[in-house]
Amino acid sequence: MIKLYIDWISQPSRAVKAVLDILKVPHEVKALKIQFDEHKSPDFTAIHPLQQLPVLQDGDFIVAESHNIMRYIIKQRNISTNLYPLTDIRQQTRIDQYLDYHHTNTRRCLHLYHSVLISPIKGEKVFPEVLEKERQDVAKVFSYFENNWLKGKNYICGDQVTLADISACSEMMQLDMIKFDFQKYPLTNAWLHRVIRIPEVHQAHNVAFKIIKKQNPSSDFVK
Repeated sequence: MIKLYIDWISQPSRAVKAVLDILKVPHEVKALKIQFDEHKSPDFTAIHPLQQLPVLQDGDFIVAESHNIMRYIIKQRNISTNLYPLTDIRQQTRIDQYLDYHHTNTRRCLHLYHSVLISPIKGEKVFPEVLEKERQDVAKVFSYFENNWLKGKNYICGDQVTLADISACSEMMQLDMIKFDFQKYPLTNAWLHRVIRIPEVHQAHNVAFKIIKKQNPSSDFVK
């Protein structure tokens, strides 16, 4: 059986877990905790020397990088799905375009989350100018998302959920732990509610929701 190594707090890990569940691909979850350096153990390092999560182990074949894992599963098993339609090259290209964009844009949400929540826990100093730059970066990400990716559409690549939506949703939901004001971006806020209500996506966020309830009890996503 496929083994999926994840950290439930990891945004890409949650996205991959949700996709495997939506596609009903049997797998065994191997949960590691990055905060305790479990991803740096000799056993895991032997599997993935870069010590990053998520990682999928399919027999003797190791697959890293969340978006790569998602596409591998669909292609390797020839799964017919709107998440990444194998017979529609243009829709594939739209999805891939967002997934490439994600790494250097939407992923910036991680920096703000880390500075606001994680750095204080670790006793790391965060300079005000750095924090302000991160806030501005995230504002630009959300503004572009609102006015381009979602313009005239229910989902990033059209009227159906794709890998792009699940990856973006998992990333943005991390900001709910720091009381980010999603309501400033009504299209994005409505889209987030649509995607997070997908049962498998919601289930993948159970651990994240526990943190959100603690850090942001008034969150609209945990009511």
